[in-house]
Amino acid sequence: MFNLKIKSRRAKGGGGTSTAATIPDWAVPYIKNVGNAAEGMFNSGELGTVAGKNTNLSRAFGTGSDAIADTTNRGLGAMSGQQDRLTELANTGGYDTKALKDRAILEAGQRTAEMNKGFGQAGTLGSARQAVQQGAQNAATAAQFATIDQQAAQQNFQNKMAAEQGLSQNVAGMSGLASGAAQAFSNLGAQERGIEQEQVDAPWQALQRYASTIYGNPARQQQVASGGGK
Repeated sequence: MFNLKIKSRRAKGGGGTSTAATIPDWAVPYIKNVGNAAEGMFNSGELGTVAGKNTNLSRAFGTGSDAIADTTNRGLGAMSGQQDRLTELANTGGYDTKALKDRAILEAGQRTAEMNKGFGQAGTLGSARQAVQQGAQNAATAAQFATIDQQAAQQNFQNKMAAEQGLSQNVAGMSGLASGAAQAFSNLGAQERGIEQEQVDAPWQALQRYASTIYGNPARQQQVASGGGK
């Protein structure tokens, strides 16, 4: 039990002494009550009580952590697929000339058929004149193919450059997403570790609180006045 004592003593030599406590009489009962309460709470462990986790914090540490992982994995998966497509585009350019050339061949065949029909009706089918026109048509078709290839080469070059830039941005995005997830996990872990540390430090906290209550009371000193003597 907390006990507050005020002692008096008589100084050596002649003359008397008087002792006066620095604590007012009216404050003594309150100080004793505070000391007794602090000692009781310390012994019962109440001074070391910490809040710990609550439902929302547990949810944040649990489902919140899962959400960070799921979002990050989905984002990285999508970026990985985009990375594959961009890589393919950077390699090939992605410009397909097959459809354009098939159309040119079809149109050339239609013109040949129409030409043959005209020469047949005129009775000059297989003539030198027909051969000249057919050669001119074949040259025009070849020129059309060359134009298609030239346009494809230009477009493929532009596509490859754009794909290379996209790859660079995609890599940076994946790195940023992974870094952001790591930071989010770190922040979440730091908060959880802080709560765990508070619980570990509970005994020391209790001791600090107890000491601040007991030793934080007004100093119990005495003022001694000498009445004389040597």
